[in-house]
Amino acid sequence: MDVRNQLVEKGFPVSRIEAALRNISDPILEKAIEWLEQHPIETASDETGVTDDVEDGDATSAMGAAEKGQLSEDAGSLVCQDCGKRFRTPALAEFHATKTQHTNFAESTEKIPDLTPEQKKAKLEELRKRATERKAEAMKEDQTEARNNEILRRKADRESAAQIEKQKRLQMMKEADDRKRQAKEDALAKQRIRDLIAADRKTRQEKIEREKATRAGVQLPAAEEPKPQAASSAPKQKKEYTESRLQIRIDGQPPVVKTFSLDTTLFEVAHSVQDHSGIPPTSAAFVTTFPTKRFGPEDMGMTVKEVGFINTAIMLKRA
Repeated sequence: MDVRNQLVEKGFPVSRIEAALRNISDPILEKAIEWLEQHPIETASDETGVTDDVEDGDATSAMGAAEKGQLSEDAGSLVCQDCGKRFRTPALAEFHATKTQHTNFAESTEKIPDLTPEQKKAKLEELRKRATERKAEAMKEDQTEARNNEILRRKADRESAAQIEKQKRLQMMKEADDRKRQAKEDALAKQRIRDLIAADRKTRQEKIEREKATRAGVQLPAAEEPKPQAASSAPKQKKEYTESRLQIRIDGQPPVVKTFSLDTTLFEVAHSVQDHSGIPPTSAAFVTTFPTKRFGPEDMGMTVKEVGFINTAIMLKRA
């Protein structure tokens, strides 16, 4: 409810309300009440809406407009036949009709007594009290909204921290797997070298023994030829990848090379290079050159495997 409606419902004349709203800089309840307290006597300009700086011709026309629609001599008030509410002046009745869309009004001989100074003061105090209560309620709502915003911010921070922690765990697990695989490959390579050395030593030893036997005239049994391994008829199986090595190219920056597990989301990939690219995951887009594909913020929930980023180069841009 606006200031005008509140003052009208408390019984203040429309002319006084309009005068107050014309003479205050901001149409708020506190300033309107303050002006009414400081100007308790109605002036001709309050009734007609004419100020001192209006020219004579304009003032005359405004006075004539104010005199229209006056009550008859025998009438003391106007009654709204739709709701039964009484009004001192046609202006108040017209304002009521505008607000409620009521159209049936009639004159009544019953006169509404004017408010006493004590009643006016009591109404002003009531309006001031209601204004203070609304201000307190608005402040309380602002505090509640601020608390809710703080809760949402902390939740977002926790979720972001959880994503970062998850990425760190995945990176540590990948590095541990890499170390295990490398150790296993090193052990196999060393074993192959040992087997080659042992086979070479055996071959040289057999050669020495045959030369000795030849000089002594002894016939040694022929060495067994190694049987060729049968060619495998089974088709070669396609290599299954568990991780992908990506070269991420960023405009104006050197490329970043990182290895991710295939179940890593595009959001996590973008977040892992955010410090280098300056592009947050919610505004990032990945683009491949051949074939040309684009994955924007709406695709950040897809995994590296789902989009086909397997050991390839991609471009990171701002969406």
